[in-house]
Amino acid sequence: MTATGAATAAALALTDPAPDTPVIPSERLRPGVALETVSRFADDWWDLGPLERKETSTTKTLHWKTFPEVLRPSMKRIAWAVINKPTPDVLLRRPKTTARPFISAQTLLHASKTWWDLGDWLALRQITSLDQVDQEILEEYADKVRELGNSFGHARNKLFAVTRMWAYAPFLLPQDRLCMPPWDDLGAEITDFLGEKDEPRGENTTAVIHPATMSPLLVWALRVITDLAPDVLAAWRESQRLLANLPPKAERGRKGKAVYQRLREYFDGLRAAGKAVPTYGGYLAPNLAKAATARGATREEAVSAKFVGGMLGVNQKQVSSFLKRCPEVLEGQKFADGAPLELPITAMIDGRPWTESIEFTQVKQLGLHLSTAALVVIAYLSGMRPEEVLHLEHGCASREEREDGTVRYRVNGRHFKGVVDEEGNIIPEGEMRPEPWTVIELVHRAIEVVEELDQGPLLFSRNLTTAPRADRRHGKALAPGAVVQRLKSFMKWANELAVKHSRDHELIPPDPDGNVTMQRFRRTVAWFIYRRPGGRIALGIQYGHVGSSMGESYGGRSRFDMLEILNFEEGLVMAENLATASERVASGEGVSGPAATRYVVAARAFQVRYEGGFMTKRQHRAIRADPNLRVYEHPESLLTCNHDPFKALCDPDRGRGAGQRTPSFSRCDMACANISRTDTHIERAKVERQAITEELADGLNPFPVAQRLRQRDQKLESIINEHEASCIVPEPRTEDGQ
Repeated sequence: MTATGAATAAALALTDPAPDTPVIPSERLRPGVALETVSRFADDWWDLGPLERKETSTTKTLHWKTFPEVLRPSMKRIAWAVINKPTPDVLLRRPKTTARPFISAQTLLHASKTWWDLGDWLALRQITSLDQVDQEILEEYADKVRELGNSFGHARNKLFAVTRMWAYAPFLLPQDRLCMPPWDDLGAEITDFLGEKDEPRGENTTAVIHPATMSPLLVWALRVITDLAPDVLAAWRESQRLLANLPPKAERGRKGKAVYQRLREYFDGLRAAGKAVPTYGGYLAPNLAKAATARGATREEAVSAKFVGGMLGVNQKQVSSFLKRCPEVLEGQKFADGAPLELPITAMIDGRPWTESIEFTQVKQLGLHLSTAALVVIAYLSGMRPEEVLHLEHGCASREEREDGTVRYRVNGRHFKGVVDEEGNIIPEGEMRPEPWTVIELVHRAIEVVEELDQGPLLFSRNLTTAPRADRRHGKALAPGAVVQRLKSFMKWANELAVKHSRDHELIPPDPDGNVTMQRFRRTVAWFIYRRPGGRIALGIQYGHVGSSMGESYGGRSRFDMLEILNFEEGLVMAENLATASERVASGEGVSGPAATRYVVAARAFQVRYEGGFMTKRQHRAIRADPNLRVYEHPESLLTCNHDPFKALCDPDRGRGAGQRTPSFSRCDMACANISRTDTHIERAKVERQAITEELADGLNPFPVAQRLRQRDQKLESIINEHEASCIVPEPRTEDGQ
């Protein structure tokens, strides 16, 4: 038999692995994982981690003891076949399928949740073999899935997990074969079993981080990177120096006596100079004896042996041993609340040092906060996806000075979305991007800062932690789940600094939608920027994804995601503006300006069609497409733009050619026929005039500034007078809504 024939025979062989058969074949193992360490078929739990290639991967396991015992052998054989055999063509040929030639660990884990649920459900019906299951039973299971009330997509995925079991039937023993599910039968529609589809959902369903949370979070992240970083890094370097100065072994004999003499001189020197003995901060307080008793520690145990050892180049065990033998060296000593490093504090907050000192045992936690701040800045201001940020390596950032004097900051790294091999399999480890990301200087600075912290190739490795513990993770990078905990810790620490420095306006409140996660940063920056005048252009510049180098490097994939976000945000903004307009019109506000009639018509049309309901994604698209509903609020110019591209003076082409989709508020012309104003705008104008009057009255402004204020006051007066002379008050709506 030829090698090809043997491989074909193996693929067609019925699945019945021996107890010691590896769960994962050697060709699918993560590099560096030995086949001898892989879970075996007979094991009660299977570790799927060796299937993962991303550095952010965590342990994923199948715990077979929790699966119904009577069906467990069959389900284990099915799971083994799914891992070891290529995906059957019946799944790959399905229209709009997401199935790949080989299943990933994450997909397998999701499918297993349905398998466990189905197994428990079948066991309750006294079913002891999968070949006893008929289509009627599976139809009942579909009813159960529908009644759970989950989204259509979630329910469909659960039924597809059952379909996957059936698809492998030709490779299974007779007792392991499941019949064709009724939803896969010829002519059947999935909606016949799950009901009508809900609105299609995508990346835009990710919750925006609330502005009250995101704004101070970014403020503190930037402050740490730009202001506090030098102090933290200096403490980090000093801490590393002290730790490196600790001898691995204690000196013995004559050298040991010399060490004891050095220690005695050190403590005597502290007493003579009136300096405090460094301690573990947790043991102390102003009353050492009381604190030590409360913690069950002696005075000698409160001394920071590691700090003293690092200062003197002495093994820390030798420091502890010396203090036990010679406790008299502590008599009459002052004790510090911790072990402060002898470093100057250079960073200020409101003109005061941000901290009195940096304590030796706090350095690692401060390093974590600095790393987290860098993570926030990079993830939020670069537009990278979470996996792309967490896989960045040392040396990834570069600075390019151009001949025209401009500077470009680039970041090289991996990308993962849509990266597949020639057979359509996802390449889990991703690939290096052919073109780098273009980022702003702050992102470049954040990368430089974090490069000074961590060891190893990755910027955000899991080596930097205050709680080292054994685990069975397979990746070397920080996992997205761990980022959530670091963000919580960072926000708590930032809030403590805000309180300490009386900056209550910079407190970071909890986000109403739950934990701040990396997935939410990319979504949030679009929301923030798009709502500003000229936001669509600013967002493209900020991300750098809609233009030249980023568009090329994403190859269209990310550009599609970005434009989806932009379009959805435009619909949200327009809906909010129209809702505000309908409220103003309904309350009897006067409306003036060339587009006053169009403003009223748009407000009432929106009120009739959409008032009082939850707007779907389709309705947002309809608003964007309706030329009569293109209402944009411009608070800085105290007006509303009822955008008609053929009348827009901000568009030099006046609708010729492609035209502008949105108004360009940076080129707003007060003579434009698209302008309307309401009583709300005029009230704001009056408030601004009052503020200008008060500022001019004190006479403290230089002449050019005062002149500009007078010009602004005259312009506001003109706007107010024109509105009061020409405004119309819309008639109240009749009972039929007209």
